[in-house]
Amino acid sequence: MKTRGALTLVFDDGYTAVYEQVIPLLRQYGVRAVFAVPLNTKEIEGQAITSPQEWLSIAARDGHEIVAHGITHRSFTALSDRELAQELSEPAETLRTSTLVYPGGAHDDRVVNAAKKHFKAARTVVYGLNNIRPEDQMRLKTINFSKRNFSVPRANIHALRVLFQNKWLIETYHMVSCQPSTLKHSVLLDDLEGHLDFITSLPTKITTIEEHL
Repeated sequence: MKTRGALTLVFDDGYTAVYEQVIPLLRQYGVRAVFAVPLNTKEIEGQAITSPQEWLSIAARDGHEIVAHGITHRSFTALSDRELAQELSEPAETLRTSTLVYPGGAHDDRVVNAAKKHFKAARTVVYGLNNIRPEDQMRLKTINFSKRNFSVPRANIHALRVLFQNKWLIETYHMVSCQPSTLKHSVLLDDLEGHLDFITSLPTKITTIEEHL
């Protein structure tokens, strides 16, 4: 059957729980995803972060895309021009990536213009679907899932919209774990598995950002 629409799963922040629990699940379903990893952050909100080197090792083995997410996970719009340049250039060079995820989604015209010097695409946290060929690759939209808005039926309905409308949906996740988390941006692993079971049955391409573009 001919594929229609595209889905991309992005996991922000490089949590160790995601590294340990989500990677095996994706491998089970044969799904390649995108992981946005800050270069020099050991924890976020008390949760451990796995090093970029370990993420790159997994990417080399399983074909995932490891993308830039700053150095220190600071909001780009709050940085000086010099700080911003460093937060963009070092991840691009170290991770050898042409894709950026703005930490916290923070971006403006100044940030976007600076990012264009190092990246071909960047994901925001602006809600919505993208056209298959988006008008602005430096302002890609997403649906940002959390315990507040995620359920398997709701996520599956979004996937059906992608299929019927022939759109590109970037799904954003943060913490994913076996047990409930106190983090507001968290999803249970069992629920993610239920969603994966559905989307892998659809004639929709599941792809990384780099591959799609």
